[in-house]
Amino acid sequence: MTRPLDPLLNTVSVPDNFYQVFLTAQNYVKNYFSSSQHDPQKGSIKFSGERYILVRAASMSIEFFDMMALLYKDRGEKEARTLSFNFLFDIAHSIGKADAKSFFEKMKVTDPIEKLSAGPIHFAYAGWASVKIHPMSKPTPDENYYLIYDHPYSFEAQAWMEKGEKAQFPVCVMNAGYSSGWCEESFGISLVTAEVECQAKGDRHCRFIMAHPSKIKNFISEYSKKAYIKHEHYNKIDIPEFFKRKRLQDELQSHKIHLEQLVRERTDNLKKTNQRLEEANIALRVVLKQMEQKETINKENFLTNIKQSILPFLKQLEESGLNNDQQILLDRLQINLNQVTSPLIGKLSSKYLNLTPMEIKVAGLVKDGAVNKEIAQILNVSLNTITSHRYKIRTKLGLKNKNINLHTYLLSLSG
Repeated sequence: MTRPLDPLLNTVSVPDNFYQVFLTAQNYVKNYFSSSQHDPQKGSIKFSGERYILVRAASMSIEFFDMMALLYKDRGEKEARTLSFNFLFDIAHSIGKADAKSFFEKMKVTDPIEKLSAGPIHFAYAGWASVKIHPMSKPTPDENYYLIYDHPYSFEAQAWMEKGEKAQFPVCVMNAGYSSGWCEESFGISLVTAEVECQAKGDRHCRFIMAHPSKIKNFISEYSKKAYIKHEHYNKIDIPEFFKRKRLQDELQSHKIHLEQLVRERTDNLKKTNQRLEEANIALRVVLKQMEQKETINKENFLTNIKQSILPFLKQLEESGLNNDQQILLDRLQINLNQVTSPLIGKLSSKYLNLTPMEIKVAGLVKDGAVNKEIAQILNVSLNTITSHRYKIRTKLGLKNKNINLHTYLLSLSG
């Protein structure tokens, strides 16, 4: 059971098994606060050399909620309450952790229960509230941590009651934040506190449950089955989270970084794909160029074969004294032959058919825009040989001593 206050331990009510360790802590804290120095000229209040500040209780409770409600009236009462709740909890949680760390160093304690013991007593001496720890509590340094306690004379609840206003929600958010911050520093684990009953809204106590974030809902649910308040009301209890806004911002920032990374990866992949497409396009153009060159050579070889294998016989037939019917057949044959070769010959004069196979190859490459050096490399001959062939081609095409570009002329013939 929880022992009531007695002449020795008069700042906190604790179960019997915690009595001695809390009594030791009370003696230390009492001595700490007994050495005080108030110096209004310097605006300074010190206890055992440590500077403190005095703040009106109502300004950090009901008046703060009223001010936030006025400031955020365009967002509604619920939004204003949530902002107030989160701000006060974060501030108190940070103060609790900082005070705990300072006391541990001065008390030179390492045991979690010994660390815990100074918190409620410092809490009482600093004017926050008295503390009553229930015997069902099991403050272990792991996820099963469970602390159920009351804050008689909570400065927050009392501020509301002295104003004559009944709250519609638990108001002791700084009490919850400070105590969870202190115990979190004591045990080295994440802890949150929820006020399950509050005198400011008409309950019998200002009662709190402190636990690991992963377990607190279960603990509240179990407690609600035994409490005098209707079970469904406990489903509406706010469970604060230290720097919830920062966590959400961090998650948002992490998501943004992840998206930016995805964009960079997609962009890199797109660049690589475009590069591969460009390389494939270049390779395709090379292949097409080679195919065009091969096609040109095939066409030229075809024309050469016609010139060497067919035209001589047609010439002989024409000169052999054909009768009228035979001449008609020969003319028809020449017309058909011209139709077959017209895509290849185009506007070529008859002199083009007098080019040698090598000259036809050179002429085709010149028409495609190749320079002498490239033609020599393609045909595997010397540069002088190509120069000689170009001279002969110009002569056979009637371009000798004329200021006409051979490449332009050949293009005009194939148009």
